[in-house]
Amino acid sequence: MKLKDVKLIYKGKYLSYYVAEYINNDGDIKEYEFISRNPNVNVDNFGKNTAAGVGLVPFNMNKDKVLLQSEFRLATNRYVYNFPAGLIDEGESAFEAAKRELKEETGVDLVEVIAILSPSYASQGTSDELMQIVICKCKGEVRPSCYVNEEINAKWYTKEEIKKLLDEGAYMSVRTQMFLWQWVNTK
Repeated sequence: MKLKDVKLIYKGKYLSYYVAEYINNDGDIKEYEFISRNPNVNVDNFGKNTAAGVGLVPFNMNKDKVLLQSEFRLATNRYVYNFPAGLIDEGESAFEAAKRELKEETGVDLVEVIAILSPSYASQGTSDELMQIVICKCKGEVRPSCYVNEEINAKWYTKEEIKKLLDEGAYMSVRTQMFLWQWVNTK
């Protein structure tokens, strides 16, 4: 495939909507719709973005519990289980953003980083957004989110409690579901 053009269709406060024009393998001109956090995508910088956000996998200090959120997500019109996550502010590192977002959303403190993974796509079928995953150990009392526009209920979960959520078909983000399934099925 060969990219021909990228057209901005709508610029919102946090997301912009684009149509990319490309030539497919049969030589036909096609269009592909996507969203981006970058309000200035063009042919020259398309695909050259940096991580816009962080996602955390927060364990307790013994690594026998994981901190999970049930958050009302307007795009789905329901509560969805996910890990704490958020945008990286200008000038912040992934670590700094993870520490800040965890505290803001759950009241819990990041104590030790186990790993910071390389950037990966959040939803490659619809967006060019890259995120970094921070796997960490945390401690502290869970408190409500400090944002009035977020409905977040955070809680420490054991493997048995997570297995029950998975068995019941609780709605989750794909990354959360994949990680949790692996965690409960690993000895």
